[in-house]
Amino acid sequence: MLTKKIFSAALLSLSAAGASASFADHSVNRLPAEQTVSEPQIKNNYIKMARAAYTDSLTSAQTLQLSVQQLLASPTDKSLAAAKAAYKSARIPYQQSEIMRWDTDITLTAGLDKDGGPASVDQWEGQVNAWPLDEQAIDYVQGNNNAGIINQKNAAPISIDYLIAQNGVGGEANVTTGFHAIEFLLWGQDLNGTKPGAGVRNVNDFQTDGSGRCTAANCDRRRDYLQAAVQLLVTDLTVMSNEWSPAAKAVEGTLAYNFYHSDDALRQIIFSMKNMATDELASARMNEGLEGLDPEQEHDCFSDLSHVAVYYNFQGIRNAFYGGYKKTDGQIVSGAGIADYINQQSPALYKEFDKAFNSIEKNMVIVFDAGEKSQNPIRFDQIIGQKESAPERSAAVSAVHQLVSLQSSFDDLQELLSLQALTLDGSGD
Repeated sequence: MLTKKIFSAALLSLSAAGASASFADHSVNRLPAEQTVSEPQIKNNYIKMARAAYTDSLTSAQTLQLSVQQLLASPTDKSLAAAKAAYKSARIPYQQSEIMRWDTDITLTAGLDKDGGPASVDQWEGQVNAWPLDEQAIDYVQGNNNAGIINQKNAAPISIDYLIAQNGVGGEANVTTGFHAIEFLLWGQDLNGTKPGAGVRNVNDFQTDGSGRCTAANCDRRRDYLQAAVQLLVTDLTVMSNEWSPAAKAVEGTLAYNFYHSDDALRQIIFSMKNMATDELASARMNEGLEGLDPEQEHDCFSDLSHVAVYYNFQGIRNAFYGGYKKTDGQIVSGAGIADYINQQSPALYKEFDKAFNSIEKNMVIVFDAGEKSQNPIRFDQIIGQKESAPERSAAVSAVHQLVSLQSSFDDLQELLSLQALTLDGSGD
């Protein structure tokens, strides 16, 4: 079995997760394997990486759930801050898992829902991480204290099934489930534009109606909503973690089984990397805000944690390429990767990708570190409003251009491996 050197590391800090906490940051992990790797080895390793990323996502969501329970048991500024920190921590493994979000024939024609699993990865993703989100579908906003499900009169009780049924009703942006619904509930609207500051939810919005301390109407429904949304997130991540488990690999119809037995598995990895890098990350998650000078296009706009989201999305691409994932407890899951496979057939093309990823990483670190500064952090919405000459904006724009430029390398790879183009379905965002 192919192995790479394992490094240990401390747990990520909730307050300032270091940008060094990524598999490919250690140069030894980026070196191509000396021995020949096979397609089955790459598939096996990718399944293990998927399982690790989704299990970390589940574990961190369960920690978020505990923090929310503590917040609702005793609504204080301290318990609200703890819930926000848990949300931030949960974004780190989940963003790295998004490289696996796209559907292909491996999933779309496989009848995944026969065993109770998701009908498609894209459908599942749309319930877990859909974006953009119109706040008015959920709760009060500036100028409308009666907006949203929470403030509906004579409405049905809030439950998981009710939130699922309401997701996307009346418009794609009427998102009622997933990470960003939870984010909005914890932070509230960010009304700062491109100036410093995230949303500032009053903790007394989570008091009970009968406490006499409820700051806004319908506190009980807000509490019910937050609990239901977090429980649904935990349930959904449990489903996806199970889809990639060792047991699932032996069960026809699961994602792990279908991936391992598919002739298109390596093609799926390659085109998922390409789609995430050149389209989703470069365009939708970074450039739409930067070019349009619009902080509303910021992916985590309520919490101002977009620097975390985009940085770890990029780590997901690097993980898929180099064949490794660093768990939140510091353990390394690694083995044969696409990088090894490419290097066997064209060392020059491997070096081209490796050089490009290292250059992009330098710019992504600048963006990440700016948002993590303990004093006067510069978050992504502030970067959007910066002058072109500002070092943070320059780094962000350069990273976008570099990600888009990977298109030519992927074209060369497609020709090298004689790959037919693979259409990926993944609009859940």
